Amino acid sequence: MEASELDAEEVWSPQRARARRALALIAASLVVIAAAGVGFVQPALPSWASHRASSLSAAVSTYKVETVDFISASTGWVAVVLESGDFMVMHTADGGTTWAPQLSGPTHDHPVFLKFFDDGAGVLALIGARPILEVTADGGKTWIARPALTASLLAVSYSFIDSQYGWMLVRDSTNAASRSILYRTTDGGVSWVGLGAPVTGSDQAFEVQFSYLTTGWLASAGAGPYAYKSSDFGATWQRVDLPAPPNGWMRAAQFFVTVQPTVATGLLATVVPFAAVKGRTGIGGQVRAYPPLTVRAFDGGRPHTYTYTIANDLVTGGPYASEPAPDQVQLASLDGGATWSVIVLPLTRGALGYFDTRDWWLVDRGIIARSFDGGLTWPSEQGTQVSEPLPGSLQVLDSRHAWLAVSLTLPALEVTRDGGLDWRLVPLPSVTDRY
Repeated sequence: MEASELDAEEVWSPQRARARRALALIAASLVVIAAAGVGFVQPALPSWASHRASSLSAAVSTYKVETVDFISASTGWVAVVLESGDFMVMHTADGGTTWAPQLSGPTHDHPVFLKFFDDGAGVLALIGARPILEVTADGGKTWIARPALTASLLAVSYSFIDSQYGWMLVRDSTNAASRSILYRTTDGGVSWVGLGAPVTGSDQAFEVQFSYLTTGWLASAGAGPYAYKSSDFGATWQRVDLPAPPNGWMRAAQFFVTVQPTVATGLLATVVPFAAVKGRTGIGGQVRAYPPLTVRAFDGGRPHTYTYTIANDLVTGGPYASEPAPDQVQLASLDGGATWSVIVLPLTRGALGYFDTRDWWLVDRGIIARSFDGGLTWPSEQGTQVSEPLPGSLQVLDSRHAWLAVSLTLPALEVTRDGGLDWRLVPLPSVTDRY
């Protein structure tokens, strides 16, 4: 099946992809509201002896946590999407006892990217059509909007390593056949320089991640089990062949490969091979979007779009959970991609986080597993009082402190101060459509 046979929104839209993350293949229709700057006080913490979700205040609206970003055990931010469709950034400086709203606006059904680099500098961006970048230098008290490029461009992915240096992967929303183009800013989004298409031939690029000023990696789909790496600020990209698992790579027409920097020179790669689509037999699939990994295939009669989870995007439970990607292989590198080892994660769901190159945490409801050799072995696996985490939300600050968002009826975070043995529930504040 050629890409031209599919609707452009189906092929590339990160809005549609994020909607699938939350509701499988069901898209939500959202409306816009306005925001006001008032302070919040967190409701009283529930007792460990009771069911924690039932103890939360009924006044808290069921908004969705998009991003958790803490710079210390006490200071952090969350970006949430309200039932109305607006996003809101909230800040705490006392470990979640009190929260203050700092920025809000319509999402237009697009995912929110939020990153702080210290207690002052941070960026917020909307992924999708009409890309907008917001920057702050005072911890979120004030923000400056910087429209990114032109309204016809669709932002596929952002990556910032500090408040000045960032990258944006975009495509032309008016042209279904357009390729992703990489842009770079060195002045916090005031100006952007086009770097061209980072991948070659018929390969597709879906996500960019820089771990250092010079070094970046892509999530891509291509003809072989190789990753794309840049060592010159994104100006040029080279293929990096990944070693085969013990049984070798299966014959495939397309390989989805994503490389996620962990800490320092650490990397986690996931490779998912897909056989060629053969008519309407139901054999094979073709990658359409990421994240989550979205694949178009036939079920024997008509085309269907399936979503899968990979090691970088572990699945939560519930009726809308997508399934683990078939035949996937995980690899880890401790030396920036010079050498790789095949690894097997002890859990197929939960939230994955990293303290340093070798110290990895994998948390699921009631359990935490830790590796001290970059994912090669997981000797430390034990029960713990933690709720079901949202994938991608685990932020490990040091060997003892970590934050994550939990999948409860009402929005909340959890924090540990003893290496994951005990977790304290931190309910998020009450928010209504009128605030």
